[in-house]
Amino acid sequence: MKKMKYILTAAAAAAIILTGCSLRSPFTDDSSVPAATVTPTKEPTAVPKETPTPTPTPTEEPIAPQVITPAPTEQIPDGMVKSYLTGEYVTPEIGRRRPVAFMIDNSQAGVPQSGISQAGIFYEAPVEANYSRICAVLENYDNITRIGPLRSCRDYFISLVSGLDCIYEHYGRAAYALPYLESDDVDNISGLLSSTYDCFFRDYTYHSGYHTAYINTSGILKAISIRGYSLEYKDGFTPMYKFQWVGNEDTHSDGAEASYVATGYPYNKPYFVYDSGTGLYTRYNYGTEQIDVENGEAITVKNIILEYENYDAYQHTEYLHFDTTSGGKGKYITDGKAIDITWSRPSFYEPAKYYDASGNEITLNVGKTWVCLIQNENIRQCVMGASADTAGCVVSDEEAAAAEADNAAWKAAYEYGEDEYLSGMAQQLKDELAEHGGQTKVGEGDG
Repeated sequence: MKKMKYILTAAAAAAIILTGCSLRSPFTDDSSVPAATVTPTKEPTAVPKETPTPTPTPTEEPIAPQVITPAPTEQIPDGMVKSYLTGEYVTPEIGRRRPVAFMIDNSQAGVPQSGISQAGIFYEAPVEANYSRICAVLENYDNITRIGPLRSCRDYFISLVSGLDCIYEHYGRAAYALPYLESDDVDNISGLLSSTYDCFFRDYTYHSGYHTAYINTSGILKAISIRGYSLEYKDGFTPMYKFQWVGNEDTHSDGAEASYVATGYPYNKPYFVYDSGTGLYTRYNYGTEQIDVENGEAITVKNIILEYENYDAYQHTEYLHFDTTSGGKGKYITDGKAIDITWSRPSFYEPAKYYDASGNEITLNVGKTWVCLIQNENIRQCVMGASADTAGCVVSDEEAAAAEADNAAWKAAYEYGEDEYLSGMAQQLKDELAEHGGQTKVGEGDG
């Protein structure tokens, strides 16, 4: 922050020179008066001195002490803390322990999933071949029999979750994610690293092939210990999201109708349906409720955030590259209503912030949140409304055209500088490995 210095000057006061004068004596010498007739001069009668009346001191009115009313604070029950992921009251053992983020397979061959109903935040984004993948973030990962199926990392998911100070678990990685995974800015656990490989396991109960990698509570804690990661939040940690007080809600009654929200992802065709009775959105995937097979529960959330972003493909492959740091527009959706927002993320590893139309940071309603990346180029496929039959594009035709044009311009600029960009990533990877004595943190291969 730039600082300004102000210089104050004062004028010198002028000195006032006072001058005075002397008086002659009142007596004169007269020798013509005979001495006998001279009447003795009487001693002057003393005139009593008047005691000066003291000038009364003005009486000042007493100044009333200033009363400062402290800002009201949420009265959190004794022995509890407010969750950084949901705003709910949880025990310190859960709410002040670093969360863990898991890369979850969301291909049709990978559903149903296990353990994801315990997540406080979900991040979803397209990957290659029109699939979407989910990153589920859990602060309560005790008593998990299995969570998964686990799949490989994509670089933009690292950016999305970095502001949570979480431990990031994945089973493999795309080559473009390597510079970030090897960085000391990311604490990650890979299922393909020899030291942590045995912390994961294969389970063929519901799936086969690539869709069978899982981990449980004991494996999670063992892997964290092997990697030497702290379970405590870093010093100075600031939560990414702000939440209402428990029991309070902002219904955004003047917002747009959003009881039905579909993100437009072409492969799994996901959508959310609002239930006014529970105040929650139920998540649908491949035409049916998305469930956690471990407990049979449908996934429900209180909040939905749509984050519109520019994107392109790396080197004309199917691997996608999202611009997570330039900021943009989006929607905040809760209680059947949607408001316009803007988002910013100052750097790749910093937390995202979301602001309303007046520039105020939004405060989420208490509960779980699902964040979806919406490609600006495909924004017309993202719809919402009072129902599926009445849903329309989340933006106007003019806004959609502007978003598409912006994405096209971003693509042109990225492709023009792609060689330099990838060269910088390669150097970053080389430097990170050198700092670690040539030892990789993630192992080899994709998953």
